[in-house]
Amino acid sequence: MVVGLLLCLSNGVSPAAERLPTDYWHQPLAPQGKAPRAWTPEERSLAPESCGGCHSDRLEEWRTSLHARAFSPGLVGQLLTYDAADTAVCMQCHAPLAEQREAFEAARRTAEGHSGIGHGLADAGNSCGGCHLRGHRRFGPPQRDTGAVGQSDASAPHGGVMRVPEFEKSEFCAACHQFPQEQAINGKPLENTLVEWEQSPAARSGTTCQSCHMPERKHLWRGIHDPDMVRSGLTPEFVAKPEAAQFRLTSTGIGHAFPTYVTPKVIMKGVALDQSGSPVPSSEVHYVIWREVASVDGDWIERSDTRLLPGQSATLEIAWPMSGRVKFWLEVHPDDFYHQHVYDNLLHELAADSASAKLIAEANRIAKASQFSLFEKVVQRP
Repeated sequence: MVVGLLLCLSNGVSPAAERLPTDYWHQPLAPQGKAPRAWTPEERSLAPESCGGCHSDRLEEWRTSLHARAFSPGLVGQLLTYDAADTAVCMQCHAPLAEQREAFEAARRTAEGHSGIGHGLADAGNSCGGCHLRGHRRFGPPQRDTGAVGQSDASAPHGGVMRVPEFEKSEFCAACHQFPQEQAINGKPLENTLVEWEQSPAARSGTTCQSCHMPERKHLWRGIHDPDMVRSGLTPEFVAKPEAAQFRLTSTGIGHAFPTYVTPKVIMKGVALDQSGSPVPSSEVHYVIWREVASVDGDWIERSDTRLLPGQSATLEIAWPMSGRVKFWLEVHPDDFYHQHVYDNLLHELAADSASAKLIAEANRIAKASQFSLFEKVVQRP
């Protein structure tokens, strides 16, 4: 397989009346089984649209998130080349319900594996049930106003909800966002977000994953693909020194490495300007912030790791040109590894007219379009 497989970590909580079951994140998730006969079709349904009948605000928030697009063209294009076992492992995070795995395999058996409509429930990606539903029993965070935990009114729709504190803890996100040590490269798992957070000032201050990625419990999960989210976590400084212009970037509001995963590449750039304001040829300088990994002869290696830990800075300088003007900016490539390596390799390997190739080509276009720039600034020599 081209990319590492996602495995789960147990959240390790002990069984208690007001805690998550100890097997809550045991993956693959077990089938929900039969819902109580007296429930309505909406109560039995696993589709997020059914949840939206009462939780419309959360449904609309989720629809704007990458969780809703987790069963993406790039993923499906790869899954079509995998067997059922490898497919099931990838779906543990991208479409975690057992019923979603069955929906996709059913689509594949009827030659509809390439079709979003044909995927049925699988097309919902990481939806409501993946986090909130086990054995047709609903789980959620403590009551917003009172902080109350425990079982709510069982006569309420779908039997009420079991409110538990784990939904407000960073460890809840670990099943998909903290890879196991067995998948480490140079001692660090491909995604090491929980460990990075545990070692950060954010953890010591009580700022959780949910604090930033689910503010006011909104189901948004904004991250590296969102310019406003990236901007909010970084502080740029532009200094006009006597001999050079300087661009300094500091990670001031991010509770893990920036970026936390191997997929993105972030580039600080600077270029000298001429008297007309045009870039001076061959004057561009840059500094890359990323974790570069590669597969060499079947083994994964880490070539470099220049990511910023919380509080760390990177600095870029460029000598003053004759005009005394320099332009700086930050480029963010959220899906660089997929765009530059995974998808290109697959497009060379797959038959051009195959369903997989068409999906991968679409994914490649999406990855390229995800790039954006921040903090553009022209600095004038004093």
